Order: sequence, then C-alpha cells, then structure tokens
Amino acid sequence: MPKATKEKKGRTKTNKNNLKSKKDSTKKGTKDEKFSFDEEIVIGLRRIDDEPEEKIKDNKTKRNQKTKVKKKEQKAKKQTKPQERTKQLEEPDIIIKSKYMQNYESEEETHNTNSKKDIKNRKNEKKKNKPTKKLTKKQQLSKKRRKLIIKIIKWLTLVGIIITGIVYAMLSPIFNIKNISVIGNAKISSETIISLSGLSIGQNIFNFRTSNIVDNIKENAYIDSVDINRKIPDGIEIVVSEREATYMLTFGNAYVYINNQGYILEITAKEGNYPLLVGYSTAEEQIQEGNRLNTEDLEKLGDVLRIMDTASSMESKLDSLITQIDISDKSNYVLILEKEKKRVYLGDTTNLSTKILWINELLESEKDKEGVIYLNVDLNTERPYFREKV
Repeated sequence: MPKATKEKKGRTKTNKNNLKSKKDSTKKGTKDEKFSFDEEIVIGLRRIDDEPEEKIKDNKTKRNQKTKVKKKEQKAKKQTKPQERTKQLEEPDIIIKSKYMQNYESEEETHNTNSKKDIKNRKNEKKKNKPTKKLTKKQQLSKKRRKLIIKIIKWLTLVGIIITGIVYAMLSPIFNIKNISVIGNAKISSETIISLSGLSIGQNIFNFRTSNIVDNIKENAYIDSVDINRKIPDGIEIVVSEREATYMLTFGNAYVYINNQGYILEITAKEGNYPLLVGYSTAEEQIQEGNRLNTEDLEKLGDVLRIMDTASSMESKLDSLITQIDISDKSNYVLILEKEKKRVYLGDTTNLSTKILWINELLESEKDKEGVIYLNVDLNTERPYFREKV
C-alpha cells in the first residue's frame, strides 16, 4: 500500500471519530448546558475544519491525471511492433547486465579485500586489547628457560638430520676406491707401499683413518713422511718422501745402511757403495730397521758430515776418495783412501779447510806411494808429514 492512501484512510477514520464525538457532545449538551465541545481539547485528534475542501479536490485531480498518463503509455506499448519491442528490451538488458556484472565483480573484490583487512584489524585489536598479566620473576625465568630449551632442541634436530644425511652419502657405493696412486717413491716400489697402507680397491674412501695408514707405511725405515689425499669420489693419492742411505756400518757378516740423521734403514748382506763407519758404540740390540743410533754416535756422525762437506767443496773432490772413517776416537778421526793406498790421521774437526788442503798437497807429492798422512799435530807450530809404508 502506498503511503498516500494510508494517510487518507487514517484521515477518514479520524473524521468519522470526530463526527461521532460531536453527536455525543450535542446529546450531552442537552443534558449539561455547561459542556461545550469547542472549548474542550482532544489530544491526538484532528478537527474536520482543519482540512480544507480545496486540498481534497486537488488530490482527486492529480490522481485522475496519473491514471490517464498510464493508460496512454499502455496503448503506445500495444501499438509498437513485437520485434522492435524485443530489440528495445534486449539492448538495454545486455548493457545493464554487463554493467551489473562489472559492478558486481568490482564490489566483490572490494568486499573481499575489505573483509581481509577487517579480519586482520580485528586480530591486531584482539592482540592489543588482550589483558597483559604481570608475571613474577620466577615465571619470567621459567619462560626464558623454555624458549632456550626449544631453540636448543631445534638446533640439535637440525644438526642430527644434517649428520645423518652426510653419513648416508659417505657410505654409499659411489665413494668406493677404484684407483690408488703413489708419488715420490724411488727406492721402494708402489706395490710395497700400497700393501703397507692396508688400503684395497672397493673399500669406502671415508672408511679409514689417515693416521693409521701413515703409521703403517712408516714401518718401512726408508719412508720419512707420508701424506694421504682423498680424490673424491673414488681415488686415493699417497705422497711419500724417502730417506737416502749415505753410510754403512758392519753388523756381524751383514751391512747396516744409515742416513745422515742416523736412522737405520736396512740390514743386508750386500755391500753398498757408501763410506763405512767403524768404531760405533751403539748396542747390537738397538741395531734394527727404523731405530736410530745412540747420542754419542749421532754427535760423531755430525763431525763426519762436516768433514765430508768440506772435502766435497774442494776442487779435488776428496769425498769420493774416502772409503772408510774410524770414529772410535773423537779427538782423532782416521780417514782411509783405498784407491790412493793411504791412511789419514785427521785429529779433531778444528781447521778442517786447511787440513783438507794439506791432504790434497800430500796426495800429489806422494802419489802412488802407500803410507800414512799425519794431520793430528798443531798446525801453528808443526808441519803435517807423510810416512811411507816399508
């Protein structure tokens, strides 16, 4: 129902009520002459005289005009062709639909974005509006401890996962040994070094300790140092530095090869092409491959090295003529030159360069003579001399 019709009905009802009240008042007025309706005030009612008749007429004319306009529009619609009517209806409908869909989609997007923002804002407001409880010191400490424990557990689990992954990868058959190479060996063959190492083809490249392999290879006295290099994924490289034999000792019917550091490298029946050291004091029990001479013999060996160095520095290359050195007396070393058939009493290691010059001079002057050269004298006061063997 439109509002105008409702208002009009209400007005008619009020007018009827007012008429009834007037009739009643006239009746009462006959009885009570004192009562007058005009003087009384009735709350919530309108008097009939309030609405003029002109307004009612205007309203009626407006209604009649509206009804006439509607009838004319209906006649015009009936007269229009059905095809034109459908076109008129379809075109605006499509436009309206497209516009409606665009507006609807844009409204939906804005609604969704606004709803998301509203949810976030509500959550933030809830967090802000949450009542903050004051914690005691013990509670705060316990909270901190819990956080620390959780962090530690997380890190430990991470580390454990990483370690298990690495171990699993390392033990896979991709890292099995396929090639073993030896570098730096001259005296000892590659096969003996590999057999000493204990490594084998097919073994995992990470399934051994390098320190153990180094110790195994160093069991051979000729090996001075060892480096083990893993060539990922399936190779091993053994880098070796060897000791060189420089002198010999006699041990019963055998010969003992030693190097400049006094290490016993080999005990063999073959006589090597090295100068023979006689008069050593090292016990027979200690003479084993890999062992070293005692301290006294090591000191004497140091003197021997100095003698040989000065002899090699001269033009005559006297070191190549020395075949044997007696080291029993530290104050008087004895050199034996087999090719020259001479024995040299050198004395101690003082004034070595002048003593070597005297040896060269006496070898030239006393050539092809067998005898002894005496240099164990005071060179400041005495002159070295040669005594021929009779």
